[in-house]
Amino acid sequence: MKKVFIGVLVSAIFVQSPGETLSQVFPVDLESLKKERSYWLNPESMEAYDGAVYKMEEGEIVFKGHLRNGLFHGRYEEYHPKVDSLGSRGYERGTYEEGHREGGFEVYESIGKLSEKGRYLRGVRHGPYLAYHDNMSLWIKTEYIEGRWEGPYESFDRNGKLVAKGRYKKNLQCGLWIQEGKMVEYPSC
Repeated sequence: MKKVFIGVLVSAIFVQSPGETLSQVFPVDLESLKKERSYWLNPESMEAYDGAVYKMEEGEIVFKGHLRNGLFHGRYEEYHPKVDSLGSRGYERGTYEEGHREGGFEVYESIGKLSEKGRYLRGVRHGPYLAYHDNMSLWIKTEYIEGRWEGPYESFDRNGKLVAKGRYKKNLQCGLWIQEGKMVEYPSC
């Protein structure tokens, strides 16, 4: 085991170009960097940091990602703070682009089952959104516009039976809804 680790370490050093530092090969704890507004800086040079990073809380990794020019950029995994009954944490994974969550994201329960998926645009949820019951049946189907539920909404029970159907406007129910088999009217959309 020791020989394998040393081999990987030596390989990582030789793969680097002469001007790169080891911080670009090995992840760095965000706590060791200095934050200025939205930028993460190398505290010695005060230059924007580039490389893999992680964050720890109470001895557990709660974030893994990358920085480019001092901003989050590229794939990330963010672990939920709550531990479930199995002693594990669920997590979200997706992509950052120049400091903002961007593009598709997925949320997983601690046992690895997909529980949500959707999209981010400039750091807020935007676009189609799906949530799933723990048996992987569809629970919620809707859409986010600039971080708010907007447009058609449907929710289902664990067996696929429709529970609610209607529309949202800026996170508020509007128009006619079907809720548990009954028609309910909200202010018009």
